[in-house]
Amino acid sequence: MSKKKNKINNEEQAVPSIEAEKEAESFAEAEISKEMSESDEEKAKKKAIRRRKLKYGSVATAITVICIAMVVLVNVILNLASNSVNMNIDLTDDSIFEISQETKDYLNTIDEHVDIVCMSDELTFQTSTYIYLKQAYEVLKKYEIYSDNVEVTYVDVVENPTYIDRYSQSYSGEIDEYNIVIESDKRIKVISIEDLYDVEMNSYYQQEIVASNAEQVLTSAIMYVTDPSPIQAVVFSSESAGMSYDNVIEMLESNGYEVTEIDPLKEDIPEDTDLVVINAPLNDYNESIIDKLYSFLDNSGALGKNLIYIADNAQNDTTNINTFLEEWGISVGSGVVGDSDTANILGSNVYQIGCYIEDNDYSTNVSNTSLPVYVYYSRPISILFDTQDYRSTVNLLSTDETGFIMTDEIAEAQDESLLTYGEQSVMALGRKYMFDSDNNMVYSNVLVVGSAENLHSIFTGSTYYNNGEYFLSVLNTMTGKNTGISIVSKDLTSDSFDVTLQDYNICTAVFIVAIPLAVLIVGIVVYVKRRTK
Repeated sequence: MSKKKNKINNEEQAVPSIEAEKEAESFAEAEISKEMSESDEEKAKKKAIRRRKLKYGSVATAITVICIAMVVLVNVILNLASNSVNMNIDLTDDSIFEISQETKDYLNTIDEHVDIVCMSDELTFQTSTYIYLKQAYEVLKKYEIYSDNVEVTYVDVVENPTYIDRYSQSYSGEIDEYNIVIESDKRIKVISIEDLYDVEMNSYYQQEIVASNAEQVLTSAIMYVTDPSPIQAVVFSSESAGMSYDNVIEMLESNGYEVTEIDPLKEDIPEDTDLVVINAPLNDYNESIIDKLYSFLDNSGALGKNLIYIADNAQNDTTNINTFLEEWGISVGSGVVGDSDTANILGSNVYQIGCYIEDNDYSTNVSNTSLPVYVYYSRPISILFDTQDYRSTVNLLSTDETGFIMTDEIAEAQDESLLTYGEQSVMALGRKYMFDSDNNMVYSNVLVVGSAENLHSIFTGSTYYNNGEYFLSVLNTMTGKNTGISIVSKDLTSDSFDVTLQDYNICTAVFIVAIPLAVLIVGIVVYVKRRTK
C-alpha cells in the first residue's frame, strides 16, 4: 500500500519536472531566438553604418578629388593667364615694375609682330637679387602682356652660342651675353643691359645704378623697328657750352629717331637727313658750316627739313650763327632772362623760372599743360617778324610781363633801374614755306631754345616739369612725327617693399609649419571621432 502510494507520489512529482524541463527548453529557445534576433539587428545596424560610412566617405573623397582638381585647374589657368594678363600689384612708390599708360597706348597701335630676345637665361633675370635685373625682367613681361604682337624670349647664349648666327644677315655688329635684340620684319636693333640704367658716382667714388631707363629704351627700340620710315637725325659734334648734349641724343633715340653724330668741319650732312641738331657749341661756326646749313634747309628748293639750335649763356661770341638765325626771324641776344615775380621763380633764384605753356598746335601732345617748363639761365630770344617773304615765326615759350634781361653791362653797373620789364621769349620757331605740285604747303623749320640746361636730364626726366614732354611735343609736331612719347626714368634708389629675415622666418613658420600642422591635427581628430562612432 505504501509502495503504491510512493510510486504515485513519485509519478506526480515527475510530471512537474518534465513540464519544467519543457519550460526551460522553451525559455532557452526564446533566449536563443532573442539573441539571434538581437544579433541580426546589430548586424543590420552595423551594415547600415558601413553603408553610411561608405556613402559619406565616397562623397568626401569625391569632394576632395574635385577640390584638388579645381585647385590644379585654377593654377593652370592662372599660369596661362599670367602671360596675357597683369597678375601682379606694384606696391613701389614709383611703380618701377610697371610701364606707363603712354607705352600701353602705343603698344595697342602695333599691328606687326615684334620679337624681343634676351641673350641670357630667364632664371638669371627672374631670381636675381639685383633690383635692376629684376626690374628689367618685370618690365619686359609687361610688353608681352599688353600687346599680342610682342613676344619675349630668353636664350642662354653660353649654352647655345650658335643662336646668334641667325642675325648675321641683318646685323653687322656684335651680339653678346645680356644683349637684348628687338626685331621686326623691317629692321633690327640691339641694346645692352647697361643701356637700361642711369649710373652715377656715389660718395665713395663708386659707380652706382640710380635709375632705370628700361621702358624708355625698349619702347624706343620697338618704335624704331616698326617705323616704316624713321626720321634720320644728325647731331653736330663739337665742344659744347651746355650740360645736356648726351641727354638730347638719348631723348631723340628714346622716341624713335635714328641718330648719327658728325663733325661738321670734316663731314657733310647726309642727303637722307631729316633733322640737324646743334647743341650749344662753345664757339662760333665758320662760313663753310653755315653754308651747309643753308643748303640743308633749302633742300634744292623742296624744303621739308628741320633744324634745332640750342643756345646757352656760357657760349662765346656766335656772330655767324646769330646772323643765320636772323634770316629765320629769330635773334638770340646776350644776357640772361630773369623774372621779378617770386611766384614765377623756382626756389630763390630769379634766373630759374617756371614758364607755362600756351595751348597751340605744338602743345597737343603734352598730357598736362598746367605743369611749368623749368627755364634755367636762358639767353633772351627776340622775334624779328611775324611773317615775311614766305617765312613766319611762332613764339613757343615766354615769361610773364614781369620778365627782364640782365646783361653784363647792367650787372656791372649794379643799377636795376636800367632793367626793362616785359614778356621775354625763351623758345621760338622760324619757318619757311612753299607749295608743292599738289598745292600742299611744305615747311623747313628752325627751332631755337634759349638754354641748353633746360634739356638737362634732371629737368626732362622730372614729373614736376614739362621740359621733356613739351620739347618732344614741339619736335614731333615740327617733324611730322606723331608717335613720339615722353617717358620718365624710374628711380631705383627709393625704398622698396623688402622682407627682413625675421619677417621671412615668421612667414615660414606660419605658412610652412603652423598651418599644415593645424590641418593635420584637425584631420586626425575628425578621423578618430568617425572611427569611434
